[in-house]
Amino acid sequence: MNAARLRERGSVAPSFLDPVLAVVERVDRGLRHIRPVQPGGILGLERRRHRGARVVLTDGTEVRRGDPVGVVHLDNALVAARGRSGWQTDSYGRSLADLAALAAQHAALSAAERPVAYTGVTLLAAFARRAGFEVRARSRSWRVRLDDWYLRSLLARWAGRERLARGHRPLATREVWLSGTALLGRYGSAPPPE
Repeated sequence: MNAARLRERGSVAPSFLDPVLAVVERVDRGLRHIRPVQPGGILGLERRRHRGARVVLTDGTEVRRGDPVGVVHLDNALVAARGRSGWQTDSYGRSLADLAALAAQHAALSAAERPVAYTGVTLLAAFARRAGFEVRARSRSWRVRLDDWYLRSLLARWAGRERLARGHRPLATREVWLSGTALLGRYGSAPPPE
């Protein structure tokens, strides 16, 4: 990729740091207790309490500080492995199956355990939007710029540096949200127990 195009898309870690990124990614996933949504699935889930400001979703769901949320993560190694056979179609279809499994798990939880919403941060917001997530811009703080750099570096590591040249906008992270109600409405088969 030419240098001008890379600058336009945003900086990434040099390729000699890929082994360091691999360790950082593995440790980060372990510290966050990210578990696959289902065996062989490409989506992982981190459970935690919402730490940010109040969020109001378009369906009226309010996520307040301290509410339980699920943080959705991609398993980059599985996406890369599937990518050899057309990652966009195969991985997207697999993620929809994972969301259906997540909806079943969500419905089986007690009301007190059930996340109010599911969220994440992604460079691939178009896929999240197609899957039903609300996509929101992030304020460009130093922390967000660091997230951008880290996720662009992971994308370059797993999908190849040429992947960074695609798209029409700079590769910046977006926040994605899907309420528990919307998850069930789109992917669930039965209403949750109360």
